[in-house]
Amino acid sequence: MDRIHSVDASRLAGTCLPKQEEAIKEKLHIRPAILDKSLDEGLIREVLESVWPLPHANTASLLHGDFWPGNTMWKEAKLAAVIDWEDAAIGDPLSDLGNARLEILWAFGVEAMHEFTLHYQSASKTLDYTQLPYWDLCAALRPASNLSDWGLEKRLEETMRERHSLFVMQACEKLGISYKRHATN
Repeated sequence: MDRIHSVDASRLAGTCLPKQEEAIKEKLHIRPAILDKSLDEGLIREVLESVWPLPHANTASLLHGDFWPGNTMWKEAKLAAVIDWEDAAIGDPLSDLGNARLEILWAFGVEAMHEFTLHYQSASKTLDYTQLPYWDLCAALRPASNLSDWGLEKRLEETMRERHSLFVMQACEKLGISYKRHATN
């Protein structure tokens, strides 16, 4: 992922790639009539709305937009390709990192998420990670109001909801925000 983020956004000027910051601004602006309490959508929106737009801490780069293990192809234990670029955008690399962290937490658990994060940070030492908890919350907002529509097996959905709650909790703790876990539906 760090190689994707090494693409300077200024090289992408004039492309039709959306700006991630604007997409999130629009998502925050368009509030659903009923917030997804099971995924703490109200809290996530409240936190993000209070700080959005974030100050630019990192140089904008190419973003995959949906980086997770299911969008990678491997050959002989080496990453051969990253597929499914329909959500590509331009923005802060921490946006992709936050999404990948949640996806890895869902698929492999807390330890794998932490290992992935440490690996990414060691490969991308020039980034400012101060705002990562906000980008984690942006990632956590994505499944709100539609996780039930993904057609998941009941136990898998329950596990994902539990891990989502942990993900939101760790972001809130890093931001010094009191977090009370909501019961899942």
